Amino acid sequence: MRQLQIFVLLFVCILFLPSNFAQGMTQWHVPGDGVNAITFSPDGTQIAVASVNGIALYDTYTGKEITRLPVSTDTTTAVAFSPDNRTVASASENATIRLWKAHTGENVTDLTDHADPVVALAFSPSGNILASGSFREIRLWNLTLRQTPDSVVLHGHRDMVTTLAFSPDSKMLASTSFYGTILLWDVETGQLRHDLSAHTDSVLTLAFSPDNQILASGGYWNADAESTIRLWNVHTGQLLSTFEDHTAPVFALAYAPDAHGVYGGTLASAGWDNTIRMWHPRTGQLQAIFEGNTAPVFALAFLSDAGGTYGKTLASVSLDGTIQLRPLIASVVRVPWDVNADGIVNILDLTFIASRFGQRSPDLNGDGIVNILDLILVANHIGE
Repeated sequence: MRQLQIFVLLFVCILFLPSNFAQGMTQWHVPGDGVNAITFSPDGTQIAVASVNGIALYDTYTGKEITRLPVSTDTTTAVAFSPDNRTVASASENATIRLWKAHTGENVTDLTDHADPVVALAFSPSGNILASGSFREIRLWNLTLRQTPDSVVLHGHRDMVTTLAFSPDSKMLASTSFYGTILLWDVETGQLRHDLSAHTDSVLTLAFSPDNQILASGGYWNADAESTIRLWNVHTGQLLSTFEDHTAPVFALAYAPDAHGVYGGTLASAGWDNTIRMWHPRTGQLQAIFEGNTAPVFALAFLSDAGGTYGKTLASVSLDGTIQLRPLIASVVRVPWDVNADGIVNILDLTFIASRFGQRSPDLNGDGIVNILDLILVANHIGE
């Protein structure tokens, strides 16, 4: 009987604790020191690492170097892949943007219209536009021209543009600046759609949901502001929800690619607290926590697994150059305390637990209220 009680106790504990591990994790390290920028390709299969020795492209799965781009000695400030992985854009402190052939390392062209350092780059998913961010300006470069691309300038930020992200349909561009401003642009017209003002400090990362409906933003932490993730309706500019579980700056956000699959468009976040957190994108419930990182995590990407199914492996890059690949299983993305697995923690979960103990109602003490006293009775029942 005692063994059965211990088994029940362990079973309930497993149900109620968030998952913080993944089986079969792969890990490797970026060689060398002095890393300035690291980014994943859109499909996550490659990683570009900019350091004092140039820009190297690696296979995410194996860590094998694919090619090396012979950049000059000036500091690289940003790197971005084209959607087809064939072109890499790099930006530097001297305000120059360079386009490279990814597989040969050949320098295709240089874009020199910026007057100040460029610290943010993003290709549109269509592959037709490259966005670049500098001091108070964003340039949209038309890559469909055979000659040197020309650019359209977007003005709206009052300081350095630090982060850029296109919507999956390439129709919207989100941008952030050093002091926390988020602007949402219509790419076709260049018109400002919304000014999203809720963060109180720098915004370090942006991510659009796969269905183009929601923009997620990750905020910085200081003594006067919590590290938060905020979700926005891109059509109305309305703040939908705020996640506050991180205890330090949020550096990276990534949506699972399939909004209707087993993960339901899960949102992954990571940052200076050395953790990766998985969120239900609609309820905001924390689904899992990965705590095995030895340094802050500042890049995330969903990959295809060994069987070729896209979105079932999560790749991460830490500040110490550690790359980790975590296979995701259904149990990992379960909402903690969501015992009946309906995506919401509510009275139905307590009802489910009560039924396991032969009770028809979660009001176990019969006082007409379902509260912590009923949970105490459950705990006492386990301890009998």
